[in-house]
Amino acid sequence: MNKKNLDYYLNLPYTYIIEWSDVDECFLGSIAELERNMTCGQTREEVLSNLKEAVASYVTTSLAHNMDIPEPLKIRDFKGNITYRTSKERHYQLAKQAKLYGKSINTLIEEAIAEKLR
Repeated sequence: MNKKNLDYYLNLPYTYIIEWSDVDECFLGSIAELERNMTCGQTREEVLSNLKEAVASYVTTSLAHNMDIPEPLKIRDFKGNITYRTSKERHYQLAKQAKLYGKSINTLIEEAIAEKLR
């Protein structure tokens, strides 16, 4: 059995979020996959370094206490199928809009989601 160790977790593509805070007058950083973590710094590089140290500390502590460690989402775990439920009215609106643009409802929804995720 391949046991997951510190190196395994440190090489995962965690989602590092770094944003400037006008209120705190510094960069704030967090890791999307790990709860209750935040750091700050005067540069993005400083915050990223702090975040990487936080991951190492979190993983080391979690391994020592046999705790679950969240991992980033993996694209291979997704197939591209989403079941979407909506009201009859929204379905009707989508069908009308799709017909107007000569597209399928699926294409219209895909375009709307892509626009929102930009």
